[in-house]
Amino acid sequence: MLVQSSVKISPGKPALTRHPRFFPALSLLLIVFVFLGFAPTYYMRPANAGPIPAYLHIHGAAMTAWYVLLLLQTTLIAMRRRAVHRRLGVAGAVIAAVIVFLNPLVVVWSVAHQSPGTPIELTALIVIGDLLVMAIFAILAALAIHWRRYPETHSRMLILASIAVAGPALGRFSLNLAGTPLPGVIALMLLPLLVVVHDRVLMKRVHPVSAWGTAAIIGSLVLSIAMANSPAGPAIVRWLE
Repeated sequence: MLVQSSVKISPGKPALTRHPRFFPALSLLLIVFVFLGFAPTYYMRPANAGPIPAYLHIHGAAMTAWYVLLLLQTTLIAMRRRAVHRRLGVAGAVIAAVIVFLNPLVVVWSVAHQSPGTPIELTALIVIGDLLVMAIFAILAALAIHWRRYPETHSRMLILASIAVAGPALGRFSLNLAGTPLPGVIALMLLPLLVVVHDRVLMKRVHPVSAWGTAAIIGSLVLSIAMANSPAGPAIVRWLE
């Protein structure tokens, strides 16, 4: 995972392109949300709950590694340790590939393992929402790797990709805490807006990646809600069962 550069120097007054603590702080916040979302079923799973399939262990390990590496990489850039950061980028690319391959399988597996009595509309929202944010992650991560020599574009793509794929954790944390996914949906809409606000405050403009990446995440949530409450949502769930 490559996330580079904190300050862009111009021949006069330095022009800040990011606050050095912003990306590490946002990475740490995502780690907290992921832990809280999956603590009951993975990180703090009760011993008497029974085993889970091996591919779910690989999935959980890959997601954990992704967010830990994101925090490490953003911290390295804040500390100007770019050489170490570049070497770790290869590991980030490998982890991203594992996530893109496994996450859709996990979503499909979850359809047959919903709690009894779960409304089909809620299952549809989870399935469609998870698949859409996974697609956003795959696109943003791939583009970030391709444009790794453009630090500000690259870094925003990766932080937004990480926000998108945190959607399942936010949804599950919201369901565990409030019995409804709505707070998680709202949080997933607000998190990318923090990147937009950050850009606006520091650069007096919004980086194009921040703008369209945020629009993609919010748009995917609106689309998933619309589909889940239409005949298409239940039809997709029944097809995957």
